[in-house]
Amino acid sequence: MNIKKRSRGKNIIRGVLSLCILLALGTVFTGCGQGKQSDPLRWVTYSASGPPLDAKEVIAAANDVSREKIGVTVDLEFQPTEKINLMMASGEYYDMVITSSWLNPFDKNAEKGMYYDITDLVQSETPALYESIGKYWDCARVNGRIMGIPILKDMGAEQMYRLNADYFEGQKGMAIPERLDGFEAVEPYLKAYKEDHPDKYPLAMEKGGPAGYMNFLERIAGGIIVIPYEQDSDIPQAEAIWDCEELMDRFRTLHRWYEAGYIHPDAATIDSTASDRSIPVRFGVAWKGYLGYSDPDYWGFHVKTPSYEGPFLSRQSEQGSMIGISAACSRERAIECLKYIELLSTDRKFRDILAYGIEGKHFNYLENGTVLTTQAGVDRYTVNLYLTGPVVNASVASISRDILGDPDQWEKVYEGYETEGIYSQTRGFYYDTTRKEQIITALQAIYNDYSAELRTGTSDPDVVIPKMRKRMEAAGFDELLADVQEQIDAWFEE
Repeated sequence: MNIKKRSRGKNIIRGVLSLCILLALGTVFTGCGQGKQSDPLRWVTYSASGPPLDAKEVIAAANDVSREKIGVTVDLEFQPTEKINLMMASGEYYDMVITSSWLNPFDKNAEKGMYYDITDLVQSETPALYESIGKYWDCARVNGRIMGIPILKDMGAEQMYRLNADYFEGQKGMAIPERLDGFEAVEPYLKAYKEDHPDKYPLAMEKGGPAGYMNFLERIAGGIIVIPYEQDSDIPQAEAIWDCEELMDRFRTLHRWYEAGYIHPDAATIDSTASDRSIPVRFGVAWKGYLGYSDPDYWGFHVKTPSYEGPFLSRQSEQGSMIGISAACSRERAIECLKYIELLSTDRKFRDILAYGIEGKHFNYLENGTVLTTQAGVDRYTVNLYLTGPVVNASVASISRDILGDPDQWEKVYEGYETEGIYSQTRGFYYDTTRKEQIITALQAIYNDYSAELRTGTSDPDVVIPKMRKRMEAAGFDELLADVQEQIDAWFEE
């Protein structure tokens, strides 16, 4: 009886040892070449209207690839601004989150210590990612430390007009050059259309104002204070918006166009003009080679896009899209995040999955290396590329087999930044808003009372701005301006 018990005990021990060995071997084999498979990374990105219909299928396809290559998968969520803000405010756990100069503000959150300091980790663990971003890491530095990952995309802002070429060139015989001589140079086209169509409004305008109309300035505290890109001073000087003569002239031009009947009388209350595709002149912000404005099947006419200024590059423009890794992540988890972003940044075929969907269903590759989206892709998986990874590593999209994209587009764009780019003198500076948050909140509320009518031309700026200025100065504007300049001076002194 005792012998049997001892034998049974030995068998149990042998079984446990065998199981341990198998588990250990399983761990070794699973980790071979890619690391232990962990739980999916929670990656939160932005969408105003929810996830694309086929998002789950596409994410699963991407996970199949990343699981095999690096042992990392993601649970990618598409969330509206409100949800992202609530998540950040409540301390809800995430691994990676979209952050930028305009959404989930990077500088503010990084200053508060909400993001993981990746300064050393990104260089030691993901050198290919570090090398791929190069000098653009500067926009992710806070107090000298790298606190986020810039998403390489259009890092500079180039402003343009989108003109109905069939009407202006075909019917009117008006040439459309590649570049117009400034913001006001579109006026002859507006005038010609208005003369032919006196009951219509040739310039698309909604309450948000012209796309990119302030991109020639670096905007501080939500645009209440500005810094022109080109100044005579060695140290940049911050200005009130009413002291920036070029901006004031732009407001005056818009008001003149409003009075001439080029802009709809209700522009300051119109949410969108997208449904009226007959409007012949629109504003745009893009880059050389961009085809997104040019689909004749969508607009009903051919579109030409002459630029009128830029490209302008600044800390804000370079922060157009970024990824923050949660400060609550473990070191191992942060490394997994970096490895996943590195794969997106170095493996084009993998990047194209989250960019365009599943090959053969949502898109196909064309002979020149660009991609063409299928109808299923249009209907079921359309996302802005910057929401799911670096744009420059995704294949360039073509409009059709007749309107082909340039597969080398991004190389040319970045070469243009080097030869034609206008860089802000404050490049690398960020304003710490924490000392004046109450004043900024009060001033923003005042600005919101006037901003829509100013940027749509609805009101005369020489009448409206003195009223706004008086209220702002009473609410502490001069104190805020002095604080901004103090920080700029300290930055340049260091």
